[in-house]
Amino acid sequence: MLTLTNPAANMLTDVRSQQGIPDDALLRVAGATDGQEGISLGFVDAPMEGDQTADAHGLGFCVAPEVADALAGAKIDVQDPETDSNGPGNLIIVPAD
Repeated sequence: MLTLTNPAANMLTDVRSQQGIPDDALLRVAGATDGQEGISLGFVDAPMEGDQTADAHGLGFCVAPEVADALAGAKIDVQDPETDSNGPGNLIIVPAD
């Protein structure tokens, strides 16, 4: 199953808090909703039917069935920002070994 690194979980927990989303909201990883290939991330009150659920470093998350197999063994991590950026970095998917 997909996992999250500690830095990624911390970043997402901060985003959830900054957006005023309740602490018990789950991160949901699903297929892109704009007709493009890829994944989408969002916070939900509860997993949807068929979602895989887990907890990573205190952040509950769920993975939609349409992306679960493709993301099995992968992890969401934080890529260090470029040296000229003051931002917190970007979330990236690190494929399974």
